[in-house]
Amino acid sequence: METSKLIINGIFYAILTTLFILLWINEKKVVAQIKKYREKGSDLLIEKLNIRSKGVKIGIRKTINFTEAVGSALILVLIIQAFYLGNFLVPTGSMMPTIIPKDRLFGNMMIYKFIEPSREDIIVFKEPVENKVLYTKRLMGLPGETVEIDGEKLIIDGKKITDRRYSNLGELGYNQWIVPKKGDRLTIEPNGNYVELAKEQNIDIKKIQENLLAQPGALPTILPNVSFYINGKKTGMILDYIHDKKILKKLLAGETIERTISEDYFLALGDNTDGSYDGRMWGFVAQHRIKGKAFVRFWPLNRIGLLK
Repeated sequence: METSKLIINGIFYAILTTLFILLWINEKKVVAQIKKYREKGSDLLIEKLNIRSKGVKIGIRKTINFTEAVGSALILVLIIQAFYLGNFLVPTGSMMPTIIPKDRLFGNMMIYKFIEPSREDIIVFKEPVENKVLYTKRLMGLPGETVEIDGEKLIIDGKKITDRRYSNLGELGYNQWIVPKKGDRLTIEPNGNYVELAKEQNIDIKKIQENLLAQPGALPTILPNVSFYINGKKTGMILDYIHDKKILKKLLAGETIERTISEDYFLALGDNTDGSYDGRMWGFVAQHRIKGKAFVRFWPLNRIGLLK
């Protein structure tokens, strides 16, 4: 990891953690100040609304008190979950038997601010298809590596790296991919000009995302022959570029896109290989999408334990 990022992240967490410590140490003073301003706010609102009824005044004060209490607690919880300890519910069976549906996990949201993700980490990341849902998968392919599936085993740089079984599904199938790394040369090559077809069907990014979801493992039908190349060698999809409207417009016009990769990418796979919608279908995960490392199951109680 770059030294500049480590320094920035270190400063950020030092400030944030200090604020939390000061808040804890001065809890009584902070509560008293909040109460003071809350009461002033209630009085100001009552005055502005010209309320005379004693019952209504009491109701307004109780409502403001309740709203402030819930709001303050919610803000603290959201900050803790975003930057320290994430709380996740897993809805699908893509990581069975390691994680089963309805398991609740804690995630370390700090770790990747200071170290690089490692192979076999169970990561929580913002998926690149719809660009809004958090997925939980196992990180298997690292930047710059060549990955393939042979004999239902994952082969990286020519070596079998795990005994875990993997199916030859999706775009990866029986192909060989290069996991993109920062500085690599990316080429996105369409096999035609789709401008007129795009106009007829009113194609946009949302439509392309819908097609991806409807056809796991296949590029959208509007772009049937778009191929991704890293340093001249064909590889898997990098959907971050499909979310870029300018790039998408050029692809629809039949233009070839040339870019230098600006960050590292990873290949994430599900342990339940026959029932996982993962990188074999939609390609690579950009480093900025990785939010944290799932490390412990805390629910249900009879399955509490570290995740491996």
